[in-house]
Amino acid sequence: MKRQLAVFFFLLLGMVVPARAHDCTKVVVTAHPEYPPYHWHEDGKIVGASVALTEKIFKELGVEVEARYEGPWKRVLANAQANHVDMVLALKKTEERSKFLNYTTSPIFPNPFAVFVKVTRPFDYTQWKDLLPKRGGKNAGDRYGEPFDSFARKYLELEDGFSTASNVKKLINGRIDYFIHGRYVGLAHFATIKEGDQVVALAQNINEGVIHSGFTKGSPCNMFLPYVSRRYQEMIASGEAVALLQQYVKRWSQFAQTKVKN
Repeated sequence: MKRQLAVFFFLLLGMVVPARAHDCTKVVVTAHPEYPPYHWHEDGKIVGASVALTEKIFKELGVEVEARYEGPWKRVLANAQANHVDMVLALKKTEERSKFLNYTTSPIFPNPFAVFVKVTRPFDYTQWKDLLPKRGGKNAGDRYGEPFDSFARKYLELEDGFSTASNVKKLINGRIDYFIHGRYVGLAHFATIKEGDQVVALAQNINEGVIHSGFTKGSPCNMFLPYVSRRYQEMIASGEAVALLQQYVKRWSQFAQTKVKN
């Protein structure tokens, strides 16, 4: 009955319901297994803010969600390309991924990058040029989007680190003055790293990035793309999305501390 009401709802809105719409009785979602607080691998499944937000939306439609752990990130994308899942949650839009994913028109979450400093050594930062006299750090391979990437290559002294933990150590020991990382990902990671409580994010972001979700192009669940996009937009506008991210920063911290104890 809930399924019939959902289809009827779409008809009332004037949306086209595909002939195979009845095949989408369950949405199989997946995501990067190590990207808290957005999502992570726990007890054989994917959990996190992206899962919680998306489950709420599909519950409104009476459709079950299975958050499936597909393995490392490279395998996640390969399985999405092969249409083994219906949806990949909260990832960056790229031209290559657009070949096999239909992205939501609205992002699911903000994903800004921030400048992290040692709490006892803050400095004034309001624009990129304020970083010029400072020594910075980043995780090897990280990109932040144009035009900041071009600015960084040309003007900034950014030392690559092998991990978030190694960059935190450099920051604490004074080898670098700041570390660029995702704001919410950083808050989650630093809460579980030794001496991470000595790291704080400066107020101004270096950019205001976002991440979208995408339905695999072979999934019959693409019929829900307009509704999911609209609800993502409403949840960001109301503040519900960011509040959920902050909630899952704490949730990840609790989980990570349990892993350390075990």
